[in-house]
Amino acid sequence: GNRRLSGRLGARVAANLLASAKRHELQAIAHTPYCWAELRWAARHEQVVHLEDLLMRRTRIGLVMADGGREILPRVSEICRDELGWDDARWAIEEVRYLDDWRRYHAPPAA
Repeated sequence: GNRRLSGRLGARVAANLLASAKRHELQAIAHTPYCWAELRWAARHEQVVHLEDLLMRRTRIGLVMADGGREILPRVSEICRDELGWDDARWAIEEVRYLDDWRRYHAPPAA
């Protein structure tokens, strides 16, 4: 938690993130080391242009969750709408693009 955030963001930024986070966003995201507040912070401050920037580069959620994190995409969509101003059309494009790229480059081989 705190220590990992400090290592990734620096102590001051990590303290700001934790202080400004809504309590429910401090929960871990489905068995990952990331919390929802960290995802929101990345969307707000780390020049995210596409969904894969957020889920594969700013965080590694797409690499550590099954199916690239498909199960959390509805909640991720709320964050992207709030922080990046994406509407339904933009989200639909980003989601399709992200899931296609994940399947192509990161999905385990079919058995």
